[in-house]
Amino acid sequence: MTFSSESRDLPPDIDAAVAQWMRDHGWDVAPARRENDPDAGFHVWQGEAAVGRSHALWIADSMVRRLSAEQLLDVLRDEGVADEIRINFRVRIQERGAEYRISPVPRRSGEQRQQE
Repeated sequence: MTFSSESRDLPPDIDAAVAQWMRDHGWDVAPARRENDPDAGFHVWQGEAAVGRSHALWIADSMVRRLSAEQLLDVLRDEGVADEIRINFRVRIQERGAEYRISPVPRRSGEQRQQE
């Protein structure tokens, strides 16, 4: 995966809406960043956890480009993304045809599972 600390192509209204959505679910988040993996590019909002693993939401670039902030929040709600994040800590959502796929973010090579 390639990491970029900036998320230049992220519309400000989407950034603000997703950050607020995360806060509304109890996760204080750092500014969005961009990550690339073999499947797609993602915008990542990651919690600033003091202890243990932080929760993170990865949203596919295609969704950020195609959906308005309101539509994106509707998708997060309709797909139960908050519950998935509580269970898996780091999840990504991407479009698969007319549907959405939510999956855990795979650990990077050499990354060890942290004990909580």
